[in-house]
Amino acid sequence: MGAYLTLRRWIARRGFLERGRRARYEFFTTVCNLTPTDTILDVGAGQGATLERYNCRNRIVALDLLEKNRERLERHPNVEFQIGDATQMPFPDGAFDVVFSNSVVEHVPRENWPTFAREIRRVGDRYFVQTPNKWFPLEPHYMLPPVQFLPRRLRHRLDECFAGGKIDLLDERTLRRLFPDAEIRRERMLGLTKSLMAVRVVHAELPSAELPSRAGSAARKSPPASPAARLSEEQT
Repeated sequence: MGAYLTLRRWIARRGFLERGRRARYEFFTTVCNLTPTDTILDVGAGQGATLERYNCRNRIVALDLLEKNRERLERHPNVEFQIGDATQMPFPDGAFDVVFSNSVVEHVPRENWPTFAREIRRVGDRYFVQTPNKWFPLEPHYMLPPVQFLPRRLRHRLDECFAGGKIDLLDERTLRRLFPDAEIRRERMLGLTKSLMAVRVVHAELPSAELPSRAGSAARKSPPASPAARLSEEQT
C-alpha cells in the first residue's frame, strides 16, 4: 500500500493528470464546437476538475449526487450546482446545448447504463461522454494492471475499499451500443487507447440504447499515434 500511495503522489507531482485534463477539455471545446453562448450540463460534476476548472465563460449546470461538492463548484460565478440523479434528470428534452460527462458512466451500476445514456441523449443537443478504456493496461483508478480483469465480485470488494464505490469499465463496443448516434473518439497514450469518448455534434433521433447481453469484445487495436499522450481526431 505504501508503494501504491507513493506512485500516486509521484504522478500528481509530475503534472500528468493536470496536463491530461487540460488537453481533454480543449479537445471537448473543439470537437463540440463550443461557443460562449452555449449552456452546458456537467453530469456527475464531482469537484469540477475537468470542466469548471477551465471554463469561466459558459453557463454551466453542475449535476451531482453529493451536496458536499456544492461549495467548491459554486465558487465559479458561471456555475449553478444542482443535486440530481443522472438516470432521472429533472430537465426537459433538449434543455442544454451541450452535455458533458467525464469518467462517470463507469461508476453507474451496470444495469442503469442504458438509462444513463438515454437521459444524456434526451436533455442535450450535443454531448461528450468520456470513459476509461477497459482494455488499456493500467486501471486508471488504481494505476495498476490488471485490476479491471479480476473476477467481478473480488474487484467490487476492492472498489468499495479503495475507490469509494463499484467500478465497471466499458469497452468501445459497449459504449457504441449505449450511444448509437455518437462518433467514438479515442484518447491515446504511448500509442494505446487510454480513454473513449462518445461525441454527438448533431442531434438525431435513433432507437434507445440497449445494454449488451454479454460483455463487449476488445476495442479494435489502434495504430500508434505518438510516444506521448495525445487526443485523436480520428473518426470511427
